[in-house]
Amino acid sequence: MLIHNKQVTIYDIEIFPNVFHCVCKNTETGKIDKFEISSRKVQIEKLVNFFLQKDILICGYNNHHYDDIVINYILDYSERMKNMPVFKVCDSLFNLSQIIVIGGDEDISKFKKWKYAHYFDSMDILTMMFSSKLRIGLKEMQLTMHYPNVLEYHGDFNSFLQTNDIDDMISYNINDVESTEQLLNILSSKGEIDLRLFLEKEYGFNALSMDSVKFGETLLERECAKAMNISVKQLREMRSPMDYIPLKDVILPCISYKNQILKDVLEDMKKQVVYSRERKGYEKQFVLSNTRFSVGVGGIHSLNNPEIFVPKKDEYIGHLDVASMYPSFIVQYGWFPAHLGKAGLSVYVDIYHQRLNAKHSGQKTKNLALKLVLNSVTGKMQQETSWMYDPFSVFKIRINGQLVLLMLVDILLQYDCKIIQVNTDGVMFVGKREIESRLRESVTELEQKTKLTFEADYYEAFYQYAVNDYFGVIEGYSKSKDPNLIEKKGMFITKTNLGKGLAPTIIPEAVIKYFVENIPIETTIKECKDIKKFMIGQRVDKKFEVEYNDKKVQRINRFYASTNGCYLYKIKKEDGKQSYTNLLTKSGVTLLNKYDDTDIKCRHINYAYYLSEARKIIEKLKCRQLDLFA
Repeated sequence: MLIHNKQVTIYDIEIFPNVFHCVCKNTETGKIDKFEISSRKVQIEKLVNFFLQKDILICGYNNHHYDDIVINYILDYSERMKNMPVFKVCDSLFNLSQIIVIGGDEDISKFKKWKYAHYFDSMDILTMMFSSKLRIGLKEMQLTMHYPNVLEYHGDFNSFLQTNDIDDMISYNINDVESTEQLLNILSSKGEIDLRLFLEKEYGFNALSMDSVKFGETLLERECAKAMNISVKQLREMRSPMDYIPLKDVILPCISYKNQILKDVLEDMKKQVVYSRERKGYEKQFVLSNTRFSVGVGGIHSLNNPEIFVPKKDEYIGHLDVASMYPSFIVQYGWFPAHLGKAGLSVYVDIYHQRLNAKHSGQKTKNLALKLVLNSVTGKMQQETSWMYDPFSVFKIRINGQLVLLMLVDILLQYDCKIIQVNTDGVMFVGKREIESRLRESVTELEQKTKLTFEADYYEAFYQYAVNDYFGVIEGYSKSKDPNLIEKKGMFITKTNLGKGLAPTIIPEAVIKYFVENIPIETTIKECKDIKKFMIGQRVDKKFEVEYNDKKVQRINRFYASTNGCYLYKIKKEDGKQSYTNLLTKSGVTLLNKYDDTDIKCRHINYAYYLSEARKIIEKLKCRQLDLFA
């Protein structure tokens, strides 16, 4: 792979008190280079020459926060290290590693020089994929990418490594590098690299190692500082703090209802004063037309039980949501951070219109990039550490977003519609076809009143387990059988999402096929030839040990329910006692941390377990199926 006309080189380091090792793999040639500092080899000069090459781009996983710091340190002190005893070199590197891992940013002054050094060009896949609160380790990532060999090092990184164990450690090191390479290829195939290269070309900053929130903030930061004629440093000091917010001051005057329950909700909300730093402050729950709702600081959602919605011939299922709700509020009402003034707002509005033009002209990459930039703002408006901090403005956006959706609910109830669910994304409902045109007129009036635009989707059927766990058959599926017309969310997603945990996708697949295609779950589950669809992933905290078949195993494991497997336990040792917790209580399991070519017929899959889990979901859905408008 070439990026910036440089050959991308994947790397990873391992550090012990007496051994340092680094593996680098060139993604273009496949060549693997290994660098070792130990009692058997001292390859400092070789490592330095490698990393100072100008035609390679170094890439790792969490390397900006660990590996790069260590390499920069070696580059800085390489001449001195060449004349030091090897044990002192290793001890120095180990001590640095401990400060980085244990002390973290609290001890950043001790390694700041090497954290921000730029001795070589590098990119970090971890920071590209996730914001700081969502990051996970490489081993967990290996689970969700179905990497062939999920391998956790069995030794102790804090203990001296025996010479005869070094080669095993190197194999582990190589495995991490090759899994990082596979992850980079997956991200490239999804367009993540092209997206960031577009940002670099279009806006002139290095976005390769940035997640969407970070590159959105970076672009806005630069453009706002320019528009306000101040330095970025000055901009970063700006805030609009407000500790206590009377909700009556944020609610739009156009918010009103005909339903008495909604009138009472509005009046109650106007009486509230909320503390801006509290994520779970004011919340009000109420029942409206046999549906439970929750509104407040945490957002709006309905509280739903499992139900199936299949409309009759004279009915339809509709979904209405505000197009780009949060950006639209900012543009229409000017609810941008107050301290950035008209100049800052004009930057956001300009990007908003650029995005619309890109969308309408088919510029997919630009459309996606600017959409992510626009959506990055409201989260930062609630962060005290951000230059966009303005809780008053963000409360205007979030509170009025909820109230506008309730205005839509109010209209739908006037037309005797059945509310299926409400959340930030919009309102799902069932209505009579005879009211469709009149309802559309009422929604148009709502758009004019609120200055927002509603988008509509239609469904042939909707299967709801909970507000965020459902699948819906989008209109047109019956004729085309296009699988893309089956919308899936939460527990019904049938593809493993990177970094989002590993659960057996065969279960939701069987449930969906049962309802949509009338295929028995036994057929789907027992005729499946892909073992990956049965896999379960589990990571156990370091305070536990994991035991399988009376033997200690690694703490992160991939397994499936089997008829001939043992139970998998996590063990907590405390006060001389051991407590055991079964990681899959309903079945023994077979570990499959390393995929092999065994025929699925020989794997002894415990089909009863997967069938039972699928039946539970089906039974809960079926027992709540409604005879709509009976």
